[in-house]
Amino acid sequence: MALDISAARPDPALLDLPWDVPLEEWPQSHLAALPRGISRHVVRFVKMSGRVVAVKEIKADLARREYDTLRLLRRLDQPAVKPLAVISGRTDTNGEPLDACLVTRHLRFSLPYRAIFSQRLQPDTARRVLDALAVLLVRLHVNGVFWGDVSLSNTLFRRDAGDFAAYLVDAETASIYQQLSDGQRAHDLQIA
Repeated sequence: MALDISAARPDPALLDLPWDVPLEEWPQSHLAALPRGISRHVVRFVKMSGRVVAVKEIKADLARREYDTLRLLRRLDQPAVKPLAVISGRTDTNGEPLDACLVTRHLRFSLPYRAIFSQRLQPDTARRVLDALAVLLVRLHVNGVFWGDVSLSNTLFRRDAGDFAAYLVDAETASIYQQLSDGQRAHDLQIA
């Protein structure tokens, strides 16, 4: 199989990453030491082209669906991470297939909720984090987004003028619906 890179604007530095190695085994020389949340998939922060990207190892169909959903969320001006590429067709050095990878831009100055709660907290920090999540949910709902896996673990938080702003990170189960102008039922914009 040949490596397949799907990206709106492919970065040549993607070719320099060790795609023939399972993500869990990538060398430290490629990794950035940033706090990670919990995930059912292997996720690593990787140094690439002078910036940091998040790489998530996942089945190819799910990676493509999530990539498309994140692109659409960005076009709708929704608070979500920016998708950069899907890398599929990966094989190890023995020719055994490896899962695809979704590459997203790391959201600078953001933290997973566990990192926020591991610090010395102000008395109302938990309320401010939950308020930010509630605002994110309302924004998504008003714009026709169904987020099937809402959780603090699938959200990143940035400090924002004494409060927090929340960003959708994991869009595997999200669907985007559009209300039709003639009052008909909404329809799914996602490619199934």
